[in-house]
Amino acid sequence: MSGIARVLLEMGYKVSGSDTELSDITKRLESMGGRVFKGHSPSNISKDVEVLVYSSSIVKDNPELEEARRRKIRVIHRAEVLGELFNNKKGIAVTGTHGKTTTTSLISVMLKNSNMDPTVIIGGEVRQFKGNAKLGNGPYLVAEADESDSSFLHLRPLYAVITNIEMEHLDHYKTLDDIKASYRSFVGNLKDGGAVFYNQGDANAKDILKDFHGDSESFGLSQDADIYPIAVKMVGFSTTFKCIYKNKLLGKVTLNIPGMHNVLNALATILIGLGLGLDFNAIASSIKNFEGARRRFQLRYSSGGIMLIDDYAHHPTEIRAVLDTCKNWKNKRLVVIFQPHRYTRTKFLADDFGRCFEGVNKLILTDIYAASEKPIKGVSIKNICDKVKANGIADIAIVDKNDIAEYVIRLKRRGDMIVVLGAGDIKKAADDICEKLERRTLDKKLISELKRSAKGQVRVEEPIAPHTSFRIGGASSIWVEPADIADLKRILMFARTHKIPVFVIGNGTNLLVSDSGFNGMMIHLGSPFFKSVRIKGETVRVGAGFSLPKLIKLCCDKALSGLESLVGIPGTVGGAIYMNAGGSANPIYKNIGEVAASLKVMDYSGKIKRLKGEDVKFGYRRSNLGGYIILEAALKLKKHHKDVLNLSCTQFMAIKREKQVLDMPSAGCIFKNPSNFQFTCGQMIDMLGLKGKRMGGAEISPKHANFIVNKDNATCKDVLALAEFIKKKVKENYNIPLEMEVKVI
Repeated sequence: MSGIARVLLEMGYKVSGSDTELSDITKRLESMGGRVFKGHSPSNISKDVEVLVYSSSIVKDNPELEEARRRKIRVIHRAEVLGELFNNKKGIAVTGTHGKTTTTSLISVMLKNSNMDPTVIIGGEVRQFKGNAKLGNGPYLVAEADESDSSFLHLRPLYAVITNIEMEHLDHYKTLDDIKASYRSFVGNLKDGGAVFYNQGDANAKDILKDFHGDSESFGLSQDADIYPIAVKMVGFSTTFKCIYKNKLLGKVTLNIPGMHNVLNALATILIGLGLGLDFNAIASSIKNFEGARRRFQLRYSSGGIMLIDDYAHHPTEIRAVLDTCKNWKNKRLVVIFQPHRYTRTKFLADDFGRCFEGVNKLILTDIYAASEKPIKGVSIKNICDKVKANGIADIAIVDKNDIAEYVIRLKRRGDMIVVLGAGDIKKAADDICEKLERRTLDKKLISELKRSAKGQVRVEEPIAPHTSFRIGGASSIWVEPADIADLKRILMFARTHKIPVFVIGNGTNLLVSDSGFNGMMIHLGSPFFKSVRIKGETVRVGAGFSLPKLIKLCCDKALSGLESLVGIPGTVGGAIYMNAGGSANPIYKNIGEVAASLKVMDYSGKIKRLKGEDVKFGYRRSNLGGYIILEAALKLKKHHKDVLNLSCTQFMAIKREKQVLDMPSAGCIFKNPSNFQFTCGQMIDMLGLKGKRMGGAEISPKHANFIVNKDNATCKDVLALAEFIKKKVKENYNIPLEMEVKVI
């Protein structure tokens, strides 16, 4: 309703309305010139009202409906207004039991990013639109088509997407056949030249299209679909897959909203884009930049090892999809709050609700949100509670909605994933939980102040895993990329003033991050300023943020020798110098510290110093630079033949490929080799027969025993458990205490 109201306001109509509760959405409508009343009353309908529009949740004896009829004001359903808008545009309607909002949002953002300026009406708020609707000047209108009461039959779209069809809305439909009949009528309303895009894995969707004679294409997870994914990888909020369309590989897709159900939503979006003639790379770019819709696996809070997720899921299938997605975060205690929506749904789907919470550690239930329904005798939250208990979940509590936030704050602990589910007013509980959690972390005003004072990028709750070679870890409370040296100094002063812990990260190649992330500020010298490189004679001056592999190639191409034994070592120049990275195959320059003529550094008070190479104490995989941030290095190299250097790089790389693990996420050697001992760490671990040993998703590499690899979405906890196991075995058998080479934060 608010989406239609917004579009009508933007079209120049005078709009007023009423709701049981006022919200940010209603405030936004008022700021646009609309008028919104709290509560329903005949007096809300002013003398100049010509049309009253109502939604499916409004009961027949609503006082405003009765007043409109008494005054002979035209009364029409929301879908009729949407239908009128569709008739004047090329409509793209998204319908189905689940996934409508996300799919509609993805399509809308895709068209917006393709400069097609669509009109959009969505059931959830999208960040890119700063709301749930917008009026566009382009030819297309994208909207959700509400199947709940067959009102989508008012629409005559050009394109239709059917995400899935299930038994639902049993207050309106009597049988599944009734539901299918409604969908058949819906696809029969398509305009000439239109098409249907449907979920190939949904038997009901396929069934309703048996007698459909128009154009159609399918999306799905199997090769039977016209478009399907391969090589799907899910880590945290990020999902990547390669897209096959009609037996042709289109390319890679990155989706920053998690879950296999969202892979399907993305595939439907790609089909629409291809149908409109858009380039696949442009479609994929739009999907990658999509920031999600509010209350669709929305991350509300992440700090101190605690995550808060808010989701609209209210049907057993949706709940299962959300909880399956939660498995992307291993070893989290799963605390779920659920508010059932409607008495009819609770009555008819109680058995399914009883089965859908598998894997939940703590379940908090609250009273049914009635929507427009009257209570049904014998139907209450206890129905679901009993069914869940019968399916083996013992830790359940029924809590009054207004007490949920305080209850959760009391029981929360580090490592919790708190998930709030429901389509009613349970969002208020999510808001309250979030507010109470945020009081214990960095103040929002503090973040705003930092963003105002910093020239570079500032991001909150930045996932760290993608910034590391291990692909492990939670989020950083603050992530900052300073624009230049002056900006870095301002940021350090800000952190010092507000007592915020600071960690400087390069490319994260020697780093293992806690599953709970870093509760402080991570500084990454990723801006162009810190990636400069200047060569004069045999001296190379290079910024700390410059890629070490790129520098090695550049120096070899310039016939400068001294770095070639470091080939294959990832990371930045600053990180390599800080850890004195080395290449053991080179008999002359085994460590980068040996070619570091001087360094430009900043201490954590913001003071800049220049250090000569001899002032720095380099050791095996260490230096005494812990109190400094490396800004720039001057490296003293030697002239040599370009072809010889490139051949050396090839030879060194071949040795590393043979002996080391370069094709799996890891942080390199996990332990430092002990001094004055005849065996390396890798040899000791190998002789103990530990290659291939796994704990959770972490594995001792079968290729190099001093590498722990992220084999299957490993957690920090998995890696540390495996490392402790190795240390214990080596101590027992060789009496050697191993020291971690990888830095753990």
